[in-house]
Amino acid sequence: MDLRCLIAEHLLSQARARYTDLHRATPLERYELLLRRCPGIARHLPLNAIASFLCVTPQQLSRIRKAVTFSEK
Repeated sequence: MDLRCLIAEHLLSQARARYTDLHRATPLERYELLLRRCPGIARHLPLNAIASFLCVTPQQLSRIRKAVTFSEK
């Protein structure tokens, strides 16, 4: 029973963090946060799936990725 409570609390905290990130952070901040959490995600998932997860359009994600890529150089 204790394990179930721990798992439920963890899932609830993840859902709460995702909800606050969607409302508090800009799309660029959400993308950077995602890249910090999962560095190789762009190689494994299609960009439209990542855009959907971030609640942005694929075109908007493309602009964000371009800004991030050229700001690193």
